[in-house]
Order: sequence, then C-alpha cells, then structure tokens
Amino acid sequence: MKEYSMDYFQPEVRETIAKGYMSIVTFVGICVVIGTLPFIDVPDSLSIFFLLILFLIITEFFAIPVWKGVTTLGFPILFTIDLLFGLPLTLATYGAAVLVVNILQRRPLRATLFNPSQLVLSFLFAKGILFLSTELFWTETVSLTGNITQAALLTLSFYAINHLLVDIVLWIRPQSFTISEWKKKLAVESIGLVFSIVYLALFYLLGTQNRGVVDIFSFFFFFSPLVGLSLIGASNFKLRREKNRLKGLIAINEDLNHGIPEQDWLKGMESHLPKLFNYDALSVWVNETSGWECQLALGASTLKLEPWVLEKFVDDTPELHTISPLSKAAPYYCEGFQRGMKAAIICPLKVDDEVNGLIIIGRRRPQQTSQEESKMIKALGNQLEVLIKGRNLISEREKRMLLEERNRIAREIHDGIAQSVAGAVMKLEIAQRQSQKNPEQAKDIIDTVLPELRSSVKEIRESIFALRPYPTEERGLHQAIEEEVLRLHQREEVKVAFTKRGEHRPLSPETEKVIYHTFKESLQNALKHANASIINVSICYRKDQVTLKIEDDGQGFLLKEALLKSQKGKHFGIITMNEEAKYLDANLQIDSVLKKGTRIKLIAASSSREGS
Repeated sequence: MKEYSMDYFQPEVRETIAKGYMSIVTFVGICVVIGTLPFIDVPDSLSIFFLLILFLIITEFFAIPVWKGVTTLGFPILFTIDLLFGLPLTLATYGAAVLVVNILQRRPLRATLFNPSQLVLSFLFAKGILFLSTELFWTETVSLTGNITQAALLTLSFYAINHLLVDIVLWIRPQSFTISEWKKKLAVESIGLVFSIVYLALFYLLGTQNRGVVDIFSFFFFFSPLVGLSLIGASNFKLRREKNRLKGLIAINEDLNHGIPEQDWLKGMESHLPKLFNYDALSVWVNETSGWECQLALGASTLKLEPWVLEKFVDDTPELHTISPLSKAAPYYCEGFQRGMKAAIICPLKVDDEVNGLIIIGRRRPQQTSQEESKMIKALGNQLEVLIKGRNLISEREKRMLLEERNRIAREIHDGIAQSVAGAVMKLEIAQRQSQKNPEQAKDIIDTVLPELRSSVKEIRESIFALRPYPTEERGLHQAIEEEVLRLHQREEVKVAFTKRGEHRPLSPETEKVIYHTFKESLQNALKHANASIINVSICYRKDQVTLKIEDDGQGFLLKEALLKSQKGKHFGIITMNEEAKYLDANLQIDSVLKKGTRIKLIAASSSREGS
C-alpha cells in the first residue's frame, strides 16, 4: 500500500482536514463541559472561588506567546480550584474562563471554541491518567512526597496532552511547522511545566505547616507572584517582539535605500518581513509609466493580475483594509493569490496623494489584523512610498540628464562639425567655380578642404560613439577611464597618467556617469584647446566622498573669458560640466593659469547609492 505524508495533500485539503479535527475536538470538549453541569456543587467559599477564577483569567489573558502558540502560568491555580471545589466545577469554569479570554482577544470563532475545548480535554485526560496510576501503581500512604509526586504527574500529563492536541493542528495545517520550531515551542512550554511543578511543591510544603486559618488573603498573597510573573512575562515578550519589529524595519530601510537605483530594488526585504507580521502570500505592485508591474511576490502570490483588478483594489481600499473571510468578498479579490487563502490585507501606497502602488497580503486563516500588525504594515507602506517617490525623482532626473546630453551633443555638432562641414562646402563650391578658369587654385582649395573633412569625419565618429551606452554602464568607472587613457596613448602624442587612491566604493550609475563625462570633457579641452603634453588623472576615495582631479601642463585660460564664450554659444564644455555637477549636488572646481596649465577637481558624495 502506498503511504502518503501530509505534504502530499494540497493546502486547501490540509486546511479542510485541520478544520475537521478542530471541530471534533471542539464538539467533544463542549459535550464534556455540558456533561459536568449536573454534578456541579455550589462552592463553600465563593470569595476564594471568584478570586481564583479572576487570577486564572488574568494568567490566561496575559499568556506568554511562543512559536505557533502561547503558554501560561495558570496551571497551579487550576490545580487549586480542582483540589478545593472538585472536577466538574473546575472543567466548567476553566472552559468558560478560556472562552471569555478568547472572546476578549477577538480570536477567530473556530479558535475561540477550540482552545477552551482542548484545554478542558487535556485536564480531564490528565486526571484520568492520575487516577489510573493511583489505582494501579500507588501503594504508599498519603504524604508530602506522595502529594508532590501526584501533582507533578498531573502537571506533566496535562502539558503533554495539551502539547499534542495543539501540535496535531500545526502539523496538519499547510503553514510551515518545522522540527526547529517545534523544539523551540517545547522548550518554552517546558519552562512553564517546571515552574508549575515547583509552585505546586511549594503549595504542599506550605500547606503542611501550621500557619493559622487559610482564608482568601492567604490565596491572594500566595498566587499574586504567579499573576505578577504572567504580567511581566507577557509584557517582556511584547517588548522584545516590538524590538525585533523595529530592527526588522531598520534592516528593511537600510537594504531598500541601498537598492533605490537598482532594477531589483526590493531584493533582500523578504528575509526581514516575518519579523513584522505573519503572511502566507505577499506581493508589491507599483504603477509604473508602462503600467502596473509586480515588484515582489512571496509565498502563494500570483505574478499576473489584470490592470482592472488592481484598479478595483485602488478604488475599494483608499486606506489599509482587511478582508476576512475572503470567500464572502468580491470574486476579484481572490485573483491576487493562489488557492487556499482565507483572508486578505490591502495596503495602498500613495505618492503625492495618489495611489501609486499596493501591498497585497494573503493568509490561509480567516483572521482579523491586530493593531500592532496594522501599524507594521503601514510603517512598511510608508517606507515604500518614500522609495517609490525617490525612484520617480531619479527617473525624472535621468530623463533630464538624457535630454541635457542630447542637447550637449546637438550643441557640439552645431558648434564644431556643422560649421566645419559648412565651411568645407563653401570652399568646394568656390573650387568648382574656379576649376575651369584656374585649375591650380581649385586644386589648392581641395587640398585644404580634404584634411578638414577628414577631421569632421573623425568628430562625427566620436559623436556616434558618444550616443552608445555609456562606458561606465558597460564596464564600470575605473575600466572605462583606463581604456580611454590607453586609447589616447595609442592615438595622441601625449602622456596621460591615471592613479587611484583609497578604498574603492561602489557608486550609483548616475554618479559614475558624471565623473566619467567630466574626465572626458577635461581631456578633450586639454588636447584640443590647451595643447597639453602631460595630463595627470586621479581618483581618491575617502569615507564620505570621492574626488576626481585632472591636471595638465597646457596653455591654460582665463575662466571669466571662457564663461563669457560659453554664454555666447561658442563653447559649452564648462557649462555642461557645471550643470551636471549641480544635478549631482557635487562641487566642481576649475583653476587655470595662462601658460601654466589647468586643474579641474570634482568632489561628489561617495554614498551615492543611498543618496541617489
């Protein structure tokens, strides 16, 4: 016969099996509680009874959360109620107390009924194990050691059965429940087990001493530390959980800031998301220029959603909204997930008061979103909104820089190639007219024009080369500079030296492009206008900035005159370099002395990947 593990079944099948198991346990537990009602006796001391019930409710309400569940310190109180008032009243009041706690905590209906039922059954089975062991194996008379041993056996049986009943649900459900998680859960619950045994041993030890009348104040002072520990334990866990959530938010913020300019800008976020909130499916959608695009898909999310579905989400959820159960919502809400989701959370991402993205979260359990989880989802949404706006600004800046680059090339063509070609055409027209009357003069004109045309062809090729993808995008800044230096060594009679200082730090593509263009423009000026024979290029990396320096031994120039020429449209190199430096919030310094050379320095922030 072929054997099947639970992983063989589809998630929805496993969820159905888990529901059936929980329903059976709930039904049996309710029947047990109803069956005990005819056997309940009125407590002899109502004040002590209600005090113990109050303490029991407090310890259950402030349970200490553990992996995939919670553990409480209220078992000694439950044991005392059973010892003083009998099993029927204990089972009924225990079930009612846990039911009230689950209702106050707004747990899902199935969990609200299952939790008290399995706890009632756990205590009933533990009492049965204690009874059988007492009847079959217990031979010694009642003593302090015997009482403590019986209390320890009852406690151990209760925790073991309760642990088993809950773990069956966790194992059947489609959500991941690993051996490592099971061990962590067992370790924390074992602490509650040991603590309960020690507390009950102290209970019997103090009970053997003659300390006067045992009244309500005796129970109050004895169990107050237990209640206090429950409050402290639950509060401490919440503080640690909030601390982990804040750490997760900070880690996400750091990772996302590093990746703003990148295509895969949400990479790395998935490792920190479980610290913020639980999810079975999560996707992030952004309305780009080309339409809606899925930027991140985790778990049982779908990568394809029709635009009209996303627009429906936008129209229906102006603010963070939870849809539970999902089966009762509009059918298009199920489009965002694979099968098996029972609840959805939609968080709109707004940029300039317009919804520009969506966080879509799916859960296999039909539960409402807690206030803490809502805050974390909104905090994550706020971070993504800032990043989306930053990416939009970067995109706009790149478009502006592309337009500026086109205008620069157009100005260079108009300033150089176009005028050279126009001059050559005019000379050729003159040569054509002189060819019949004065062939020798026409030949001299042609001999003069040919070098000019060859120079124009060279400039045209360089302009075409400039229209290709930027060298820094293909090969990186250092390699692009080294290749250009090598090219100059091979084609020009000039000595160019390139040095690097400091620890290399990765820069944004935009920063590398501006640095390279400043380098290239400075070289062209040194070669074309300054007639330099030696050019020194250096890049220096410091903690928070990178500096590009180009020095030559050329003719130099007066900066004021160069700026006036640029404004008149004769030369655009200096203006272009200055504009690009301003876009980058960088500092451009130009120092030039006639007949002594020029030094150009560009200082930019080295943390450009975050700041860009």
